[in-house]
Formats: sequence, C-alpha cells, structure tokens
Amino acid sequence: MALKNCKECGKEVALVLFLVALLAVFPKTAFANVGLPLVAIILPPMWLGLVPIILVETIVNSRLLSIPFRRTLLPVTFGNITSTIVGIPFMWVVLATIEGAFFGKAVGLQTTSAKLYAVTIQSPWLIPYEHAFGWMIPAALLVFSVPCFIVSVLVEAPINRAGLSDVPSKLIWKVTAISNTASYICLGLLTWGEFLLKDNFRHIDAIFMPVTEWLMGLVFRIAKLLVA
Repeated sequence: MALKNCKECGKEVALVLFLVALLAVFPKTAFANVGLPLVAIILPPMWLGLVPIILVETIVNSRLLSIPFRRTLLPVTFGNITSTIVGIPFMWVVLATIEGAFFGKAVGLQTTSAKLYAVTIQSPWLIPYEHAFGWMIPAALLVFSVPCFIVSVLVEAPINRAGLSDVPSKLIWKVTAISNTASYICLGLLTWGEFLLKDNFRHIDAIFMPVTEWLMGLVFRIAKLLVA
C-alpha cells in the first residue's frame, strides 16, 4: 500500500516538473540595476545541496519514527524534489510579484523602520541599496527562511504521510517539521559558505542564471498584469 502511494506521489511530482519545464520555454528577459532577487542566492545552495538534505531528513525521520532508512528515503526524496524544485521557487514568484506590484517603491534606509521594511516586506527582491547589501542579504535570508520552512513542511508532510500510511498523521507532521529544521540548519551553513566564498561560486551562479532570469521575467509579467 505504501509503495503504491509513493508511486502515485512520483507521478504527481513528474507532472509538476513537466509543467515547470513547459513554462520554461517562454522567452527570457535581460535585467540590469533592478535590485537583487533573493532567489539568485538561495537556489544554488538549495538545489546543489538537495542530495545531502535528503539524506539528513531521511536519517532524522528514520530515527524519530524507528523505521528502516529505506522506507523513509522514497517519500523524503519525492517531498524534497517537489518543495525545492517547484514549491519554494513558486512561493518566491508569488511573494516577489506582490512586492513588485504593491511594495516595490524604494523608501531608503534612513530610519530603523525603513531598514526593517527593506529586509522584511521587500526581502523577496531586495531594492538596490548595494552599499548596504553586506547586512541586508543575511537579514533578508533569515526572514525569507520562515516562509520557505513553512512551504517545505506543508509540501513534504502530506507526501511523507502518503508513503508512510501506517504512521499517525500528527506524528508525521511533527517529525517532518523536526527533520526540516535540521536540513535548514545545513542549508544555512551552505548559504553562508556561498556568501563568504562568493568569488569562488561565480561560475556556479552563472549556471543558475537562466533559471533566475526566467523567474524574474515571470514576476515582471505577472506584476505588470496586476498593476494594469
């Protein structure tokens, strides 16, 4: 029964990935001096760290649920592929679109409230205050990690539940939240390493640039429709 549920999850993940790939054929747009979309920072470590994150969450789930590693591996893999490749980028598009349509005006950094506004409400797409990016980027990442964590749990818990149908639902949600806490700590370390060694990561960031540009273009098009 659990294997059947996992296969059904696999079909759903494959369908979502196919739709994302289909959308990706839309033309890309060139951007300059438009600030810093946070997705450009979070995608490289998040996608490159997908395998170790899956292993961490599988180990945590296996230990907390007292079930074999191989039983938890499949649902954790499906859940993380869905949340990391689809869920979090989609969430960023939604939040960045709302920001661009309604909260995209630069208000400066002269006051404490303006600084908080710049790294909370405007955290999905940072206004180009380049001189302040040294503190703004870590602050925005910390703020943005909260909705990312929520999306991860909301996406992965039902998939874990489908793959481990004999485990109580309440326990699945609790364990998923705990394992995601562990994986987000690891992800935070990876992102911190990327931030400290950004010169060494330029060639890696360039690999993800087409994805970033496509997501940025999508936000611009949707925000334009909302404003119109």
